[in-house]
Amino acid sequence: MLPRFLSSSYPMERHFFLVPKFALSLIGFYPEQERTWSLRAWSFFNFFILTYGCYAEAHYGIIQIPINIALALDALCPVASSILSLLKMIAVWWYRDEFKWLIQRVRKLTEQQSSKRKLSYKQRIYTLATRLTTLLLFCGFCTSTSYSVRHLTDNMLRRAHGKDWIYETPFKMIFPESFLRLPLYPLIYMLVHWHGYITVVCFVGADGFFLGFCLYLTVLLHSLRDDVCDLLAIRDDKLVITPKEESQIVRGMELLIDRHNEVAELTERLSGIMVEITLGHFVTSSLIIGTSVVDMLLFSGVGIIVYLVYTCAVLTEIFLYCLGGTYIMEACLELSNSVFSSHWHGHSVRVQKMTLLMIARSQRVLFIKIPFFSPSLETLTSILRFTGSLIALAKSVI
Repeated sequence: MLPRFLSSSYPMERHFFLVPKFALSLIGFYPEQERTWSLRAWSFFNFFILTYGCYAEAHYGIIQIPINIALALDALCPVASSILSLLKMIAVWWYRDEFKWLIQRVRKLTEQQSSKRKLSYKQRIYTLATRLTTLLLFCGFCTSTSYSVRHLTDNMLRRAHGKDWIYETPFKMIFPESFLRLPLYPLIYMLVHWHGYITVVCFVGADGFFLGFCLYLTVLLHSLRDDVCDLLAIRDDKLVITPKEESQIVRGMELLIDRHNEVAELTERLSGIMVEITLGHFVTSSLIIGTSVVDMLLFSGVGIIVYLVYTCAVLTEIFLYCLGGTYIMEACLELSNSVFSSHWHGHSVRVQKMTLLMIARSQRVLFIKIPFFSPSLETLTSILRFTGSLIALAKSVI
């Protein structure tokens, strides 16, 4: 049975960025949080833990490349995600005021869509956003936890065979030797374990923002589609439209065009603050997936499960980006087709011109603009094909 917050009966207003808010609030980086001194200290602590973890993992992996390629990949595979999460943490902090404004503005606009028909697809899309980001959180949590489980399992098996406990961290990192001995070792172990969870909540928060904004903007586009079609509809018993009614329609079209322009502006502003995050994710996704698959081929036992879960988490991330971009593009095309199929031709020339303007604007599909990429399911297939080529190349070399 699903938890209540994943069901469609959960209050709609509480679905709004539910999982990203939970994730980023854990580390003190949610844009709407009050920036008290204690919260700033907590967020800086998490930033320091993640930053040092990226350095320690990368250092360990680079040192191990000429010695043991399997250990090197075991360290470098998760460090790619950690560095990307650090980038997302910095971007969310740097654009925190812009994120806060966008969250509040999109919330206000979606709350205005309150008809019965609009509420039905609002509920469906809001629930979808919560379920997908929860899936990402679950995959990330399982991935981070599996590293610790693997280390503890290996050491318990060693103890069962009369061997000594290996004092190392769940993620391969460089530390001073004194940190990997008692009494400091348990504290370092917990901090490294927490480093893994910081990585998870960072990408859940940033990726959840991307998916959430895309789906909530889709709601606004669907609402705009319904309002335009309702405004231009002509009743069968109303063959002649009076000048007063026509002037009301013109005024209504002006307001709807303003709404369409605002959705386009919101998409543009979202592109501006998500460009670093999205570009970094698309550039590194093939490398991360390919490395994790190669690690599955090199390891055995619990190690295979670790990297299987890790691959699922990374695939879920890139799928959410591509799905969000596809939703917006399809909503634009649907708006254009629905407006064109309405009774716009039965109105005055002025209304017809305004309608054709909206159709033309809708055909210029809205999407999150990033260099070299456009988040869509077509892009996902290209990434997977390139990943397959990387895996084949790595297998032939290793």
